[in-house]
Amino acid sequence: MSLRWVTLASVAGIAVGAPITAEYLQAYLSSTGDLAAMLIGLLIFTPLYGGAALLIREIAVRTGRGWTGILLLAAGFGVAMPGVVDLAMFGAERPDIPYWAELREPTLIEPLQLSASATLGWVIGHVVMSIGAPLAVHQALVPSVRGRPLLGRWGIAVTLLLWLGAAALVHGDGRSTYDYVPSAGQVVGVLLVVAVLVALAMSRVGQPIRAAPDGRAVSAAWVLGAGVVGKVAFDVLPSSWTGFAIGVGLLGAAVVLLRWFAARRRWSSREIGLLGTSMIIGSVLIGFVAPLPEGVSFAAKLGQGAVFLVLAIAVTAAVYRTTSEATSEERMNG
Repeated sequence: MSLRWVTLASVAGIAVGAPITAEYLQAYLSSTGDLAAMLIGLLIFTPLYGGAALLIREIAVRTGRGWTGILLLAAGFGVAMPGVVDLAMFGAERPDIPYWAELREPTLIEPLQLSASATLGWVIGHVVMSIGAPLAVHQALVPSVRGRPLLGRWGIAVTLLLWLGAAALVHGDGRSTYDYVPSAGQVVGVLLVVAVLVALAMSRVGQPIRAAPDGRAVSAAWVLGAGVVGKVAFDVLPSSWTGFAIGVGLLGAAVVLLRWFAARRRWSSREIGLLGTSMIIGSVLIGFVAPLPEGVSFAAKLGQGAVFLVLAIAVTAAVYRTTSEATSEERMNG
């Protein structure tokens, strides 16, 4: 396949893959199990999540960012989404989600009118599932465009315009449907946090970590197992200050361990891709035990989860096979 077609396929894969990993795996939407409704949802979710993933990848590639930089940019997106796009960060009520009060109130910070536990979950969810997982899987599966831009100037402009349009629609829906109206101070505070995260991403902190090509290999089973367990453990934490503290601790440990492995072990696209698929598998497993959405049958929810689990395992196998073959070729040529 020519590089042009690989590039087009990559753009399409990221654009569609990001909203699927972001919204559909955990089976919490009212469209769960309804293929037609899920496809209609992609009309908004594709530019919103897929557009963000493509733009973040483009920025990272063109400015020489590493995965730390990508994840910091993703964190900026993760703060902006609930803070100024869908406005969930400051929403006091959500009639369509029966457990909204249980999610928000135990760790509500009254002066800021935001829930620490819920906000942490939303931000990390966007970092890992909206941006991190789809880009990690793409990096592993498509080595021919690894480190190459996917969008030209017109592509960047169109993607940005589509993202702004989708974000405006979601923002308007939050205001009209749920009566979410953040104050000027809340908006400024969110944008300042986003600016700090972007600045960090563009600083030396966001540059690639110098890897150790001769380091000891990391077991694929260990990467997959640790990733799935970590994702599930984080997602089942209670919406309490204890759960929040444990979540922060888990994230801190994950950051330290990943940076250590990246610098001292043979940490390449194989491990990055498998870590991405482990997040996907973990999200699908959480979907099986998530509360049944209103109007969705248990059979529909179970069927969707089963399909996604099979697909997740297939993608994991493809990542392992593709990256293993690439590693073998590198050794033969080296």
